[in-house]
Amino acid sequence: MGENAVVISYAEGWDAGSRRAVGPLSRAEAEERDGAGEPYVVLHRIPGRAVPAEVHLVAWRDHFVGQWVYDELGRRVRDVDLRLLEDGRLFLRQYMERRYVSPKQPDLASDAWRVTLELLPGRAGRKILEERGDGGGSLHSPADVPEDLRWHDRSGFGVRAVDPASGLSGAPEPEAPEPDEVTADEVMADEVITAQAAFAGGEESSTLWRPPKPMRPKVSLNALFQPGHSIPMEPWTKTETAEPRHIALIRIPSGRLAVSDPLQDEPRELAERIPPGEYPLESAVISGEYEGRRFPVAEEPAVRLRIREEPAVSWELALSQDEDPRLLLDGHAYGFGTDGAAGGFADAAAWETLAGRVRRYYEDRDEEACEPVGDGYVRAVDEATGAGLVLFYTGGDGTWPVWLGRSAAGEFVSVVVVRSYL
Repeated sequence: MGENAVVISYAEGWDAGSRRAVGPLSRAEAEERDGAGEPYVVLHRIPGRAVPAEVHLVAWRDHFVGQWVYDELGRRVRDVDLRLLEDGRLFLRQYMERRYVSPKQPDLASDAWRVTLELLPGRAGRKILEERGDGGGSLHSPADVPEDLRWHDRSGFGVRAVDPASGLSGAPEPEAPEPDEVTADEVMADEVITAQAAFAGGEESSTLWRPPKPMRPKVSLNALFQPGHSIPMEPWTKTETAEPRHIALIRIPSGRLAVSDPLQDEPRELAERIPPGEYPLESAVISGEYEGRRFPVAEEPAVRLRIREEPAVSWELALSQDEDPRLLLDGHAYGFGTDGAAGGFADAAAWETLAGRVRRYYEDRDEEACEPVGDGYVRAVDEATGAGLVLFYTGGDGTWPVWLGRSAAGEFVSVVVVRSYL
């Protein structure tokens, strides 16, 4: 076997903490998983190294291919995240480099130098430089990545994602002190012992790789709007759901629903259409105990626009026309942004008129532009069409996901915004 020989093997998974393969596979078994879209990993080993030089993470059903590159000491130095957006073509969604200034720094050291490229099709993207890792600030700039490095052919089984020697970030090497004599086994010792103990006990390691998944609701959305369910909410105790509170009716004559901050110029209009009509807006209610006295919780944690009477049996992120869920990073979500801790349900066709009324109500103190419809809720109506908007407050600024509920028959039945940090 030559000095630069690479040995290829396959497994069901990869444990990032121990840097060990989980569930070895034959090539035939890996090819079967590949054809079925089930996740598996491809290991590229160099003789003499304790850890593979590269681990390719393949999950076609999730439109994902990843590549992790390790140095001679078994530390991860590059992460590549590609998404299958077109037949036969992968898009480079994210690229990260880490550099360790001392051989004594462990794998994924929090103070390691790192640079991250975040890319989206048709956009410049951004480059994030963190010279001291978590211990310092970050420098943001446009990501200067040409199109031929953004798109890559799907080479089928055993895909080689991005050449790890390509220097994609374009960043200079950081200055490093004189190296100490440190072996890969010394760097890995503590983590390997911990991981082996977990597997010996039959437990799945918390660092076992899985394909990236979009954010999911932290609580049961159905339970929030059904009485008698226990929902933890600090600082109260013995908290449980009560009957939802009716807020107002909202007319959507165009069938185009926007869920967005009314103080923004452009609405976030949902791609899903609804039958033109009038729909009830409801608020979830939670009651609890505080110092031995039971009382209704003042901050209602979620709002729901009910489109149909049928209950929702499944929930998904509500998307706008230009949002692609295949591009979401693990645990991320699309949603509406707000700088004023506000959101609203509205007829998107009348947004300009309705949002203008809200601005006059708050900015010009024009009390005739809108009407209060309960504590923390304000309604605006377009007199020409009857289209409506109801504003509600969120738990703060930032991006707030919108959840779409479907019935057992797959019909769009409700839209929910969880407006507190449950």
